Amino acid sequence: MCVSVGGAVGYATTAGGTEEARTERAQLPVQAFLLSYQQRDDLNRAYERLVERCMREQGAPVKALTHVRPPLKDFLGRRYGLTDLEQAEQYGYGLPPSGDAAPPTVPKLTTAQRRVYDGGSEGRPQGCVGWAVRQLGDNSRARDTPFAMQLQRRTWDASAKDPRVVAAVAKWSSCMSARGYPGRTSPVDTPGKVLAGKAAERAQATADVRCNRSSGVVRQWFAVEAEYQEAAIERDKDTLIAERSAALRVVDRARAALGD
Repeated sequence: MCVSVGGAVGYATTAGGTEEARTERAQLPVQAFLLSYQQRDDLNRAYERLVERCMREQGAPVKALTHVRPPLKDFLGRRYGLTDLEQAEQYGYGLPPSGDAAPPTVPKLTTAQRRVYDGGSEGRPQGCVGWAVRQLGDNSRARDTPFAMQLQRRTWDASAKDPRVVAAVAKWSSCMSARGYPGRTSPVDTPGKVLAGKAAERAQATADVRCNRSSGVVRQWFAVEAEYQEAAIERDKDTLIAERSAALRVVDRARAALGD
């Protein structure tokens, strides 16, 4: 079972949830307390630029670091199963190409550069890496908003067991059986058996999306989880606001470092 994390986009559908219904974007309540994809990307860019600057000033310049983008642009892209019919038809259960020319790589450093880069092998926040983190005020990993992230994981778990979601998932499972795919018990689980070729995978993924739409499982799950989140946020609003404020201060320092 896979739960996407890293943003907070939800889904609603029009036209009563028929197979032809098109999805519209909405937001889960927790979105207000998580950093956006762009904010997290700015943090990464600032960190990389600060490390490069530190290395240069310490007389151990390195080739520009490969920019590391946050792993997921869309927090809810597959939170309740596949929803993008066009992607399913083209890529099956896989993701479309990211567009990055090459995956992020660790810079090749000499022994002397390594001492400047991370301060040695003791694992303490030393060297240019630790200096960059301190410049951003990110010592406590404020960017990760851990309390809000934990909240959204708890609400997903709770909503998955809610009778309304269980009933919608059962409709989805029946739809998949009717389309020739028996034994699928949840839209968030990818098929257990190896599919015979990419064409077969695309066909099943397409059925997945169509059953998601006709069963209304995505709409129902989203609505139920939103209820759980609203209640959880009300209980811990002060903690969430304080955590978000700390994260935004880190973002502000990052953008100042970038000159944005």
